[in-house]
Amino acid sequence: MKTIEEHDLIRPGQHIVLGLSGGPDSVCLFHVLLKLGEERNWTVHAVHVNHMLRPGAAEKDQNYTRELCRRNGVSCRTFVFDCGAVAKAEKLTSEEAGRRVRYQAFADVAAELRKQGVAAEDICIAVAHNADDQAETILFRLLRGAGLDGLSGMRYLRSDEEGNRIVRPLLDVYKEQILEYCRTRCLSPCLDHTNDEPIYTRNRLRLSLIPQLEKEYNPAIRDTLIRMGKSAAQDSDCLRKQAEEAFRSMVLSQDETGVVLQGEVLRSCHKAVRTRVLIRAFADLGLSSDLTFVHLENCETVIFHQGASAACDLPKGFYLERIYGDVKAGKREPLTEFRKQLRLPSLKVGVFEIDEYRRKKDSCMERHSEDCCVFDYEAMERRFGEGFENHIAAGYRRSGDVIAIDSGHFKKIQDLFVDQKIPKEQRDLIPMVKIGREVLRVIPWNCRGRYSAEYKVGKTTKKVICIEIICEI
Repeated sequence: MKTIEEHDLIRPGQHIVLGLSGGPDSVCLFHVLLKLGEERNWTVHAVHVNHMLRPGAAEKDQNYTRELCRRNGVSCRTFVFDCGAVAKAEKLTSEEAGRRVRYQAFADVAAELRKQGVAAEDICIAVAHNADDQAETILFRLLRGAGLDGLSGMRYLRSDEEGNRIVRPLLDVYKEQILEYCRTRCLSPCLDHTNDEPIYTRNRLRLSLIPQLEKEYNPAIRDTLIRMGKSAAQDSDCLRKQAEEAFRSMVLSQDETGVVLQGEVLRSCHKAVRTRVLIRAFADLGLSSDLTFVHLENCETVIFHQGASAACDLPKGFYLERIYGDVKAGKREPLTEFRKQLRLPSLKVGVFEIDEYRRKKDSCMERHSEDCCVFDYEAMERRFGEGFENHIAAGYRRSGDVIAIDSGHFKKIQDLFVDQKIPKEQRDLIPMVKIGREVLRVIPWNCRGRYSAEYKVGKTTKKVICIEIICEI
């Protein structure tokens, strides 16, 4: 109860979604929550996940938890997942697959409670990690080269991606105390014998490395690791708070595809704060993990790049880009899919004698289009040949595309977009009217539009080609 009150984990009247495996840890937590809940008006919703990894034993655990809940008058939801198949399909270890499906099951039950009218703030998800688990986690991360945040270990309270509060009330309780609690109250939990087999890295740490460290280096190694984790958590929380304040002060714009940060302010931050600002920005976009030390060092290179622009790719289609001094944390959609959503404009091409065109001007033709280009037909025919109008099409930029910015003076579309300071990730999404590699019109989608300065209609023009642009963006 001390841990629950000290860290404000569970409040009176709350609905608790409890991960109940049937093992000693979760059965102990189940029993404690029921006893304390009698006076605090807690409602426990047990969730059992059968991972299908231990045929026979898994079904016994499932039946045990159902019976335990029935005897205590507690609802029990059971989920069955083929974690072996999930691991293979998603290229995960069976441990990672199991963790993923468990937390998804917990989140699903929390969502069902919200649909039944329970307020989100009155729901928490309780899991039974203990002090030994914490020591193993910190040592495991230390061996893998984790930074300060990783060495903080598991938190008493965190939120998942759906905003559910996940609490760990047993994080200060050692396994020996849990087993003793179960023995003295005759709870008879299930025992997973695979926990005593050195088949997983975590098992080998628990069964081999930690006992060796206790014997040869520090008899209190578990306490030492946990103290280190708490110290690291304090420092991490302080830096995270600074980063949150800094983040809010430097956001120039933010939407579901990107966060633009004021570059000068970002570069002035201490590196420890700057790194956490980036992590915060990417978390808002949906990248809450997978940023390694190498990724963050690449981000540093981009932030301090001396040129006008620079970029680096990050996992899952995310990227960091420097844009004329400022910095954008972004998320790419597949270019082809995004172009499908935009849809290219349709074109309607007509050829008119100049007098006929003047009569039609300001009539229905131009009123019914969103844009219209008019060029000297004969000038274009001299350049492109007879029947050139059949080759005019809407498209996106390609290497070598040019546009006339003055009579006889052409500029690369790439250079035009740089001059207009259009971000790199948007340049391939801007539709144009083209004939071959020559651009007749840059359509003003998220940029300044531009007409070709070649083939202008003048006093000697006898025939014009009129291109109606009907945008469907």
